[in-house]
Amino acid sequence: MRVAVWYVHAWNASCILFHMKLSVGAKALIVSEGKVLLLREAVYDEGTNEGKWDVPGGRIEPRESLLEGLAREIAEETGLKNMRIGDVLGVYESFAKIRAEDSHILRVYYAAYLETQTPIVLSTDHDMYEWVSLKDIPDKQLVSNLKELVHKVLG
Repeated sequence: MRVAVWYVHAWNASCILFHMKLSVGAKALIVSEGKVLLLREAVYDEGTNEGKWDVPGGRIEPRESLLEGLAREIAEETGLKNMRIGDVLGVYESFAKIRAEDSHILRVYYAAYLETQTPIVLSTDHDMYEWVSLKDIPDKQLVSNLKELVHKVLG
């Protein structure tokens, strides 16, 4: 979806059209045995947080609900399909350049609970995963807002 914003300069009444891509994403803090699953972002064409730790999830596709998109993204990024999605933990926004395009990204974070242990199969968007407890968090370079959310779901 494209959002166009008009800025009018009062001194000469000229207009400038500014384009920014608006994306909505869903992410999950997946909990199992008192730990949360973190994924380290690899270098890839749409990556904006290379080397930082994040949770599974991503952008919602057109005509896809938040929960459908979340389930798809989790399966694509980790291979996991056997979990129960819980409450919304928070909604955050950020601004980034993706493929040289200004983007406004709105993310909805959910708690999720793994029902049975399954091997993790990472996509190429990530190069490592780890199940972490609260005591492991200070050693990780996390994406913004994630520390607060991990404390919320495990605390």
